Amino acid sequence: MAEKKKQHFVPKLLLRHFSNEIKKTKINIFNVETEFYRINCPLDSQAQEDYFYGEDKVIEDALGKIEDSAAPIIAEIIKEKKIPVRNSEKYIILHLFSIILSYRTKNSSEKLNEVVDKTIKELAKYDDRLGALIKDDLSIKLKNAPAQSLSTVAKGVKYANDLELVLLINNTKKKFITSDNPCNRYNQYLEKRNHPGGHLGLFSKGLQLFFPISPDLMLVYYDKWAYKFGNKKDTKILLTDENDINQLNLLQLANCHKICIFDDSVSEMYLKNLTSKVNNLRQKDKSKLYESGKRHLDIDGNERITYIHQTEDRKLNLKLSFVKEPQGAKSHKLTNHFVQLRNENMRDFKG
Repeated sequence: MAEKKKQHFVPKLLLRHFSNEIKKTKINIFNVETEFYRINCPLDSQAQEDYFYGEDKVIEDALGKIEDSAAPIIAEIIKEKKIPVRNSEKYIILHLFSIILSYRTKNSSEKLNEVVDKTIKELAKYDDRLGALIKDDLSIKLKNAPAQSLSTVAKGVKYANDLELVLLINNTKKKFITSDNPCNRYNQYLEKRNHPGGHLGLFSKGLQLFFPISPDLMLVYYDKWAYKFGNKKDTKILLTDENDINQLNLLQLANCHKICIFDDSVSEMYLKNLTSKVNNLRQKDKSKLYESGKRHLDIDGNERITYIHQTEDRKLNLKLSFVKEPQGAKSHKLTNHFVQLRNENMRDFKG
């Protein structure tokens, strides 16, 4: 086998923490689309694809270095049930690893390809030369969508260090599950206000990232202006309500590419019941493209049309018992902008 041909879009270091096996070489899987349930599957075969990041292995090698740095940090969090001190070297490495993870998966690549496909087909309506080449049944994709997705987030990740981090400790009989798209972005704040624009951008006001690292622990990055997690200085929160666990597991099932991963305590019936609640959401497109504003003529008499594309949220109407809104966020009036930003200085950021 060629060296590094099998490239994991979810690092094996994460999958191992959901294995009950002593050697950590087997995991349990559930295919959300087919409802196929199997225990003790080879870990090495999951969440990977041949040359997913390219045959030159440049991206694979770079990601490997980040994973090597993050692995002992995550292991330490699981052992000590404590997150690194904010702005310490360990904290910065963990932040980098987590944010990149939310953009490096198969799911992220398919979202990007869907945007490209819709955009080119829309342009083809106004260009006869392009229209002659493009057929409805033709799928248009980037040559290396994972590389493009990572390139975008790499430019912006350092500007997302305003997000706060908290550790959720699961103290219920229900366990966290993970998936082939484990670090999920959500936005309770803008969802609650029915804001029509994009909610899940890296700089969005109200952004949350939910990231399970074991059946008992979950990292959450969040906009501290929009949410209050526990008391003001809490860096970890003990969860005792099974409804919270169920909702967070729904988030994994709604946003996974195909496969969720879990320990031996999670039953097939439990997963099927949760899946039935998100099937309708999973049938929707991953992205949306539409016109913004009025069409107008430029100085040369050419018609100008502005399009906006956004990731389609999997709106679960999450109601988590440990998340509150500060008074300032409750009374805040949203701007007229399509994208609500945490920091208006990022309005002209070019990713």
